[in-house]
Amino acid sequence: MRILLLLAALAAASQAQTDCSRGACYPPSNNLLLGRADQLRASSTCGLTGSEVYCTPYQLRRMKCCPCDSRNPNGPLAHTIQEVLPTSGPDRWWQSRKDVSPVTLQLDLDNLFQLDNLVLSFKGPRPSALVIERTLDGGRTWTPALYLATDCQRTFPGIPTTTPRTLEDTYCYTLPPTEANPYQDHTIEFSPLRQYAYVPATKSQKIEDVSGLTGLRVRLTELGEVPRLPGRALSRFFGLKEMRVMGSCMCHGHANRCLPEAYNNPLFNTIQVNPQCDCQHNTAGVNCERCADLYNDLPWRRAEEADTHTCKRCECNNHAQHCHFDQAVYEASGRRSGGVCEGCMHHTAGPRCDQCAPGYQPNPRSRMDRPDACIRCICSAEGTVNGGRCDDSTGLCRCKAYVEGPRCDHCKRGYYSLSGSNPLGCTKCSCSPDGSESDVCDPLTGQCPCRPHFHGQTCDVCSKGYWKPFLSEHCKPCGCDSTRSHGDTCDQVTGQCQCRPGFGGRTCTSCPENSYGDPLVGCQPCRCDFDGTLPEVCDEQTGACLCRPGVIGSRCDSCGRGHCDSFPACETCPSCFFTLDAQRRNLSVALERLSPVLPSRPGGDTDIGKFGPRIRALEASLKLIQDSIVLPPPIVKQIDDALSRLDTLGEQVDKVNDGLPPLERTPGLDSELDKLKALLDGLTVLYKAKKGAMENSISPNNTGAFSAIKNAYDKSEDAADKVDASGDTVKESADVREETMDLRDRVQPANTNNLNKLNENMASRPDLTPVAKEVCGSVRTEPCTPLRCDGGALCPPEGTPTCEKGKKCVGALPLSKRAKADSKDVKDRLDKLSAKVTEAAEKLQETQDSTNQVRESAEKLSNNLKNTRDELEDDLKDTRDVVKQLKDFLSDPSSNLTQIQEVSDWILKAKLPLNLASLKRKLEELKNLAANLPDSLAVLKEAEPQLDTARKLLQEAKDARDTALGVKTDVDGLLAGLGSVEGSLSDAEDKLQNTMELIDNLNNDLTKAKDQLTPAEKDLDDVSELMKPMKPQLDELKARLKNGTQQAQDAQENADKAEKEAAAANEDVLSLEKQLDLLKDQAAASGSGGEAGPVGDRLAKLQQDAGALANTTEDMMKSLEGKADSLRGLQDQILQKSTKLEGLDDEVKDILSKLRKKAHDLLTCQG
Repeated sequence: MRILLLLAALAAASQAQTDCSRGACYPPSNNLLLGRADQLRASSTCGLTGSEVYCTPYQLRRMKCCPCDSRNPNGPLAHTIQEVLPTSGPDRWWQSRKDVSPVTLQLDLDNLFQLDNLVLSFKGPRPSALVIERTLDGGRTWTPALYLATDCQRTFPGIPTTTPRTLEDTYCYTLPPTEANPYQDHTIEFSPLRQYAYVPATKSQKIEDVSGLTGLRVRLTELGEVPRLPGRALSRFFGLKEMRVMGSCMCHGHANRCLPEAYNNPLFNTIQVNPQCDCQHNTAGVNCERCADLYNDLPWRRAEEADTHTCKRCECNNHAQHCHFDQAVYEASGRRSGGVCEGCMHHTAGPRCDQCAPGYQPNPRSRMDRPDACIRCICSAEGTVNGGRCDDSTGLCRCKAYVEGPRCDHCKRGYYSLSGSNPLGCTKCSCSPDGSESDVCDPLTGQCPCRPHFHGQTCDVCSKGYWKPFLSEHCKPCGCDSTRSHGDTCDQVTGQCQCRPGFGGRTCTSCPENSYGDPLVGCQPCRCDFDGTLPEVCDEQTGACLCRPGVIGSRCDSCGRGHCDSFPACETCPSCFFTLDAQRRNLSVALERLSPVLPSRPGGDTDIGKFGPRIRALEASLKLIQDSIVLPPPIVKQIDDALSRLDTLGEQVDKVNDGLPPLERTPGLDSELDKLKALLDGLTVLYKAKKGAMENSISPNNTGAFSAIKNAYDKSEDAADKVDASGDTVKESADVREETMDLRDRVQPANTNNLNKLNENMASRPDLTPVAKEVCGSVRTEPCTPLRCDGGALCPPEGTPTCEKGKKCVGALPLSKRAKADSKDVKDRLDKLSAKVTEAAEKLQETQDSTNQVRESAEKLSNNLKNTRDELEDDLKDTRDVVKQLKDFLSDPSSNLTQIQEVSDWILKAKLPLNLASLKRKLEELKNLAANLPDSLAVLKEAEPQLDTARKLLQEAKDARDTALGVKTDVDGLLAGLGSVEGSLSDAEDKLQNTMELIDNLNNDLTKAKDQLTPAEKDLDDVSELMKPMKPQLDELKARLKNGTQQAQDAQENADKAEKEAAAANEDVLSLEKQLDLLKDQAAASGSGGEAGPVGDRLAKLQQDAGALANTTEDMMKSLEGKADSLRGLQDQILQKSTKLEGLDDEVKDILSKLRKKAHDLLTCQG
C-alpha cells in the first residue's frame, strides 16, 4: 500500500512538472553537450604539437607507457576534449598535458539554459581540487557554484565547508579519498537544486537564482597525488572520460518543452536541447521572458508552484495588435491594469483605443469595439480645442478663442496665422496706431494696411527719406541738405542725416560735433574740457562751453562753489559745508551792520535799493524754470539753494532799506549776484537742452522703449487671454489634486501602521554584527540593531593597526587598507614600467625609421643600377654597331684607301680614358661587390618578423601594465589580483627586455646593410664616370666611319664613271690603232718620203706618249701595292682591338646580368 501511495505521489509530481495549467512547468532534461562539441574547449590537451608519452600503473607495482598524439583529432592516439561526449566510441577520453595546472574546461552556450545536473567521469588520477563556475553574461564574469577539494581548508581558505543556508552562499565539498589506486575511474556529480535543498525557498525561486547559465566552466586547479614506483616516475595529468551537462531551456516556469529549430533538417540536427521555449501563459520570447504582444496589462512575472502568473490581455477594443506595460498607469489604477495600447487602428486613439483620432468622430450607428467605430469629421485640427474632434453630443466643431467658422478654419477679424501649436488658434494683429490705417491685418500673413510714408508688416517703420520724431504720429521728411549729405536717407529714430566730411547737425547744415562756427567759412573746434561739458560741448555759434551742473570755468574744467574739488566728478559738498557757510554769511552780515559807512563800489555809486527788483526778477525766472520742467534731484537742490539764498538776500535788502542810511551798501552783493546770474545761465542752458531733446527726439532709446512697452502690452494681453483659455485645464488639475488627496487619505493610514511596525521590528532586527564583521572586521559578538546596540562600538576604533601582509584579513575595510598599501607599491613599479615602455616604444620607432631608410637606400641603389645598366647596354650597342661598321668599312673593296688610312691612323692615335687592365680591374671590383652585396630582401624579411615580435612584446607589456592598472582600480578584487599584478609586471619587464634586445639586433643588421650599400653606390658611380669619356670618342669614330663610307660610295661612283670612260677610251685606242695600221699600209704603198716624214713623226710621238702613260700606270700600281700592305696591317690591328672589345663586351654583359638580379631582389624586397 505504501508503495502504491509513493508511486501515486511521484506521478502527481511528474504531472505537475509538465502540466502548465496548475502552476510552474519545466521542460525535461537532456544533455546540453550533444550537438555542441565545437562549443566545448580545453586550455590544455596532450599531443597537439607532437607525440607525448604517459606512464600509468599496470598490474601490481608495474607500469605501462602509452603515447598521446592529438595532431590528428580522429586518430586512435588522440585525446581531444570532444572525446568526453557520449557519442564518442569506447576507450576514448580527454587528457591534458603532463604536469600542467590549472586547466580549464569551458562550454559556451550562447543562450540562457537551466542546469539540472553535471556529471564528470575522470580517468587517471582524480584532481585534488576543482571549481565549478557559471556565467550569465556570455563569459564576461564568472560566479563559483561549487568548490571541491580533498583539503578545503588548505586549498580554498575562507570558503565555508557547511551546506549553504541562503541562495547567495556557496561552499567547498570535501572529496572522498581515492583508495589505494588513484588511477581508477572516479565520478563527480553536481546538482544546483540538491546543493540548496535546505534553503527555505520555493523551487521556482531556486531555479531562477542558481540554475540559470549561459556558459559553464570547470577549473581543475590541483593535480591528484600519484604513488612513487621504482624506476621511471608515473605521469601526473588530468583526464576526463565522460562529461554530461544535463539541463533544458530556461523558460521561467512558462513552458514544458523546448522547440526544435525549424530551419534545421531534423535528420542532420544533432542538438538535443534548443534554447527556444514552447511558451505558455500568454508569454513570448526565447526564454518566455516577456508577455506576448497584446498581453501586457499586468507586469510579467515568473510562474510559481501554485500560480501561473498568466499575462493578461490588454483592453484595446479590437483596434490594436500590440501594447506595452506602463508602471505609472498600473499604480494609478490601483495596481489593476497597466496596459497601454500601441498603434491604434481604425482611426482610434487613447491608451485603450477607446477614443476617435483627431479629425474623426464616433459613429452613432456603431460600437467602439467595431472597425467602423469612428468616422471622419470636417473640423480643422489646427483651429479646434480638441485637435479636430467633433463634439460628442452636438457634432459641431469647438473653435479656439480667436478662430471662427463652421469648420474652425479661419481667424477672427483682427487676428492672423492659424496654427495648431497656438492654444488660442491665431495671433492678434499688432498694427501700429500711427502708421496703420486700421487694426485689421491680413488673416494669413499679418500684413497691416499702411498709411503714406509707412511700411513694414505692422506699419511701424517710416519709408526711405522719412523719419518719425518721438511722440509724433507722422513720418516727417529727412530734409537732408543735398550738397552737404550723402543722400536723402536719415536715421529712423533720430532723423540724423549721413553728413559729408566737414558738416554736422541733423540735416548736415552746421558744423560737426565738438566744433562751432559757419561750415562754409570754417568750423573751429570747441575749446572745452569734454569731461566737464554737456553732450553738446559748446554753443554752435559762439563756441561758449556748456558746463555740467557743478562745473564752472570758461573751459568747464573746475568745480563750482558747493562742490568738492574732484573734477570731473565735482560731487556736492557734505551738509557740514553749507552749515559753516551759513554761519560765515551771518557773521558777514553782522560785521556789515557794524560798519557805519557803506563803501562805494568800484564802478560808481548806485542806489542799493535797485537790487530788490533784480532779485525779484531772478526769483520770477527761477520760478518759471521750476514750473516748466521736471528736474532731477541735484538740480532741484541747486534751485532750492538759490531761492534760499535769494530769500536771505531779500531779507538783508529789506533790513538795509529800513535800518541804514540811503547810501549804506553791503559789500559782496555784486559778487553774489554774479554767481546767481552764472547759475541762472547754466540752468537756462540745461533747460534749453532738455527742451530741444524733447522736441527733436534726439535720444534713440525713446521710440524703442515706447515700442517695447507697446509690444509688452500686446503680449500681456495675449498671455491674459491664454490664461483665461487655460482655466479648464487648471480646474481639471485641481480636480486631480483633490482625487490625489483623497487617495492619500485612504492609503496613508495603512502606510503609517506599516511604518510603526517597521520601527518595532528594527529594535530586534536586522542584526548588524555579522555585517560589521564583513565590512570593518568587527570583533563584536553581541547583537546590534539600528535601534538597540549596547556593549561597545560596532567597529574597531580609529587608529587600530592594519593587518599585515601574508596574514588573513577579515572585513572589507582592513582589506582595503592593506590593498591601499600594496597598490602603492604596485603603482611605483607601474611608473617604472611605464617609463621603460615609453623608452622601448621610442627605440622601436627609431628602428622602424632605420628600416625605412634602408628600404629607401635599396630603392635608390636599384634605380641607379637600372639606369647604369640601361646606359651600359646603350653604350655596348653603340660599340658593337661601330665595330660592325668598322669591319664593313675595312672589308669593303670599294672603300677609299686614303680614308681607310685616316681612320686607321685615328684609331692608333686614340687614347682610352684608362687602360684595359684598369677597366677590367674596376669591372672585377664591381662584380665582387655585386656578389657580396647584402640580400636586402632577406635582411628586411628577417627584420619584419622581428619588428612584429618587438611590437607584439611591447603591446603585451602595455597590456600587462593596463591589466595591472585595471586591477589597481578594482577595490573589491584588489588583494586577489595583486599577485597577478606582480606576475604581470615581471612578465612585462621580461618582455620589455626581450624587446630591447630584438631592437638592438635589428639596429646592428640595418647598420651593416647601410655600410655595404654605401660602397656599392660609390663603385657604381665610378663605373659611370669611367664610361663617360668613351662616348665622345665612339661618336667621333662613328662620324669618321660615316664620312669614310660616304667617300667610299663617292669613290665607287667615280670608279664606275672612270671605268666607263676607260672603256670608251679603249674603243678610241682600238679605232686609232686601226687607223694607224691603215696609215702604215698607205704609207708603205705610196712610198713617198715627203709625206712619210710627218706621219712618222706623229706616230713616234704617239708611241712615246703611250710609253710614258704605261710607265706612269706601272708606278701607280706599285704605289698602290705598298699602300695595300700598309692597309692590311692596319686592318689586322683594328680587328685585334675589336676582339678585345668583344671580350670586354662579354664581361660587361655578365656584370649587367648580376646587377639585374640584384636590382630585382631589391625591387622585390621593396614590394
